[in-house]
Amino acid sequence: MNGDILSPDLGLSQNELNTLRQEVNVVIHSASSINLAKPLSGLSDVIIGASERIAGIALTCPNLDRFVYLSTGYCNSHLPPTGDGIKVELKEDIYDPNPHPNANVMKEWAQVQESGTSDAYKAHDFPWSYAYAKNLTERLLLYQFAESGVKDKLLIVRPSTIGPAQNFPYPGYNVPLSSPLTTVAAIIALSPAGMVTVATKAVEKASQAFIDEVPVDVVADRVLVHLVIGTNGCVHAVVGKRGQHLLADWWKSALSLRRLPGKLELNWKKLDWKSNEQHPLPRFYVVFGFPFEFHDDKTVALIGHPLVESCKGLQLFTESNFGKRWQSRAKGIYSVMNIIAKRDEKARQSIKLYYQDFMKAKL
Repeated sequence: MNGDILSPDLGLSQNELNTLRQEVNVVIHSASSINLAKPLSGLSDVIIGASERIAGIALTCPNLDRFVYLSTGYCNSHLPPTGDGIKVELKEDIYDPNPHPNANVMKEWAQVQESGTSDAYKAHDFPWSYAYAKNLTERLLLYQFAESGVKDKLLIVRPSTIGPAQNFPYPGYNVPLSSPLTTVAAIIALSPAGMVTVATKAVEKASQAFIDEVPVDVVADRVLVHLVIGTNGCVHAVVGKRGQHLLADWWKSALSLRRLPGKLELNWKKLDWKSNEQHPLPRFYVVFGFPFEFHDDKTVALIGHPLVESCKGLQLFTESNFGKRWQSRAKGIYSVMNIIAKRDEKARQSIKLYYQDFMKAKL
């Protein structure tokens, strides 16, 4: 069916709605803006409002068995570091950012609709309004399903930074511009020599910064396995502790594809993560120098589960061969470079001078 998540009844006719209600028993809601630059007022309806509408219709389906919402691991990125370090530990829990105890989520949502912000949003330093919108959506859905007496039918899946596939449909599978770190690597390849100033809370501990980039096929399989097994609540679709990679190592791998003259070096500086002193790249991505350690206990607990054991091709965990994964993403990086070059003359000239033969050989 062709619908519109921004329209009443999702833009569906009454006959289409009746068909949905009669036949649907599982809803996987992954439609969302992933725009990190828009203000909350520009994202609230497409993320929060659309989810409220979809859930509202799902809850009228008499045979509804499961509702899966694709959120983000960074919905709780406003939380402070754990202990004295720079690492932020995030469990598979709901974190309410409200400064007022017993705050009503419906009133919070109404405040966002009326003013484009909320007390909860203003009380914390979220990296993007996108992260807060996802946080509020999780709590709004939890309220809707609890009020309907079917809280156990709600599954919230939180991917970290999604990257190219590790195996399915093939290694390196990626839709151009859909993988943030592939885009970052393309920008690095086209950047002139200089210093890339990156914010950190502690310069002396910046070498401990790591990234959590999860292959898209791992995200898909975690969704499906937890859906079938009947997990409810929040599940992290992440690399987790098992396969973290230091940001410094990732940076070296990105530089290995860069062919422009001169060095491009990281310059860690104790700054606010939205500081204008930063290089444009980390200023946009914001969490670039801030490590988040996502717990994924609910998936780790499935190791040895009969269903998992019977499906040998499942991609539940990220493979440890970082070098292999990096090699498979080269084509995606070159594709993004070409997209950038279509609207940037300097990028176009850089490709002509330094990448033309190399990229032809790879693409």
